[in-house]
Amino acid sequence: MKKTGKVFVAGPASAARNALVRRLKVHGLGDDRIDTREDCELNLSDPSEVRAYLREAMPEQVYITTKPWDGSADNLQRGGTRLADALLGPVQLIHQAMYAGVKKLLFVASHDVYGPCPVLPIAEEDLPHARTGQCRNPLAIAHSVGIQLCEAYNTEFSDVLGLQYRSVVVGHLFGPEVESETSTTGELRALMRHIHQAHLFKLASVNICANGQRRSDWLYVDDMAEACIQVLEMPESKYQSLTQPGRPQLNLGGGRAHSIQELAEAVARVVGYTGRLNVESALDDVGHDFLLDTHRMLSTGWEPQVGLEVGLHHMYRAYRQRARNVASA
Repeated sequence: MKKTGKVFVAGPASAARNALVRRLKVHGLGDDRIDTREDCELNLSDPSEVRAYLREAMPEQVYITTKPWDGSADNLQRGGTRLADALLGPVQLIHQAMYAGVKKLLFVASHDVYGPCPVLPIAEEDLPHARTGQCRNPLAIAHSVGIQLCEAYNTEFSDVLGLQYRSVVVGHLFGPEVESETSTTGELRALMRHIHQAHLFKLASVNICANGQRRSDWLYVDDMAEACIQVLEMPESKYQSLTQPGRPQLNLGGGRAHSIQELAEAVARVVGYTGRLNVESALDDVGHDFLLDTHRMLSTGWEPQVGLEVGLHHMYRAYRQRARNVASA
């Protein structure tokens, strides 16, 4: 990583933000050069607060991670609030960063921008044709706007200000800290807890109420963070060769879709559970198959380093440590 000044990793405490901080430290940045702010310290929806912070801190780079998404029922009931929260923070920060003279910025968008896609894997070209599900619509709208705003500012100001505002779309993330989050990641956390309890109480079988054939793409959080750093450090000519007008984002995914059945079997091996897994293969649920086309990012030399079972081992170790902490509290 080239020598750089202060880096602001924005967004609420999450696996994505924490992984970015870890990887930046691996690349040689000390604590004094990495800044994170909690919601109570900096309200990203308040333009005056954001403007004041950026002009005082003067970060050279900004990474924007976003708030983990809540369950679908909550999204439907509070769609307006969710849309406002998802829009105002990232958009405000992108806008104020440009006026504060921040040259390099990366917006980390959720795979929800693509919605349910009938053809897999999902390529970057599919974004303009995205069909967002009703419960995911607010997040999809907000993240699509963030991607487009980065592209628009690049087009308008790159020659004048030298801006490099880029965006990536990430698949389902997993890792030690993702368990405290929600959405599809909560599905993996619940699966691990369910199988762990079956192992603990020596149950002969476990019933898993999910469509066992539904497939999803999983990416370890530290692999995601390393890819983000590489994208932002990439020479402009290289980034331009991988993107084009109307398709400014790069996909980051694990490269393989695992079915719920495969996921349950992998978790059972990690936990040490040898009982029977009763997965409802014929069950209908609200999920859909998901796999990102990552060939453009793979062409840069990046590839995921942490496989599914190794990542699940890290996740399970953290899960057990948290359980011990709760028990001793």
